Amino acid sequence: MEILSAGLTDVGYKRQHNEDAFLCDEKKRLFIVADGMGGRAAGETASQAVVTVLPLLLKEKIQALDTPTPGQITFIIGNTLAELSEHLYRQSQEFPEIKGLGSTAALLFIHHEMAYVACAGDSRVYLLREKRLLQITKDQTIAAALVRTGHLSPDKAACHPLSHALEEFIGKEGQLHPGVWCKKLRPGDRWLLCSDGLTKGLTNEGLARLLSTRVSPQEVCHDLVSTAKENDGTDNITVIVVDMADSHEQPSEG
Repeated sequence: MEILSAGLTDVGYKRQHNEDAFLCDEKKRLFIVADGMGGRAAGETASQAVVTVLPLLLKEKIQALDTPTPGQITFIIGNTLAELSEHLYRQSQEFPEIKGLGSTAALLFIHHEMAYVACAGDSRVYLLREKRLLQITKDQTIAAALVRTGHLSPDKAACHPLSHALEEFIGKEGQLHPGVWCKKLRPGDRWLLCSDGLTKGLTNEGLARLLSTRVSPQEVCHDLVSTAKENDGTDNITVIVVDMADSHEQPSEG
C-alpha cells in the first residue's frame, strides 16, 4: 500500500489568528492535527509544540526498541503524549505570556500495516472504509464525560454549553489520559484528521459524502475546508486526509 496524503489549514471568517497546526509527514508515516488554546501566544505555542516536539519524542522512543510490538507502540504513544503535556504545563507556569496554554492532539501513525490513532481533546480521527465513515477517536470534553456517566443524553451533547470544554488536553494540570487505538490497515482506507472547526461546519453525513468522492487528498482537503468555512467558519479549520492507496488503483485528480 502506498500512502498519499495532504493537509490544509484555514483561519476561518471570525478569528484573527490561526492557532491550529498540523504535521503531514508521509516519509515518517506520522500525521498530527493540533488545536491550540489560551490566547494567541499560548495557543500557537502549544499547537506548534505538539507538531514539532511530539514527533521527536516518538521517534526516539520507538527507535530504542529493536522490533516494537503493537502493544509497545500503543503504550509509547500514550506515554509520550502524557510526557509532553506535563512538560508544557511546567513551561506555562514559568512564563506569564503563555500561562494557560493548551492544545488538542489528533494523531495517526502507520507502522507495519497497522494504524495507531491517539487523541487528547476534541480533535478527531475518522476512517472511511468501504464507503462507511467511522469516528475512531472519542471526544474528551466535559459534555462527553456527562454522557458517559449518564448525566446527559447523547442527542443533547452536541449543543450543550460544555460540548467544547475540554476534559483532556496537552498542557493540562495533572496527569493526561489520552485515548489510543490500534487498527489493521486495508487498501482503500481513507483517513481524516481534523480540528473541531471542521465538524462545526459539517455533519457526519457531509463528511462521508465529501470523503467518498474519488479525488486526490489535496482536492478532498480543499472541498472539506471550503464547505465547512461556508457553512460555519467561526473557528480555525484544519484537516489532513491520508489514503492507503491500492497499488492497482490511484485516486483521480478530478
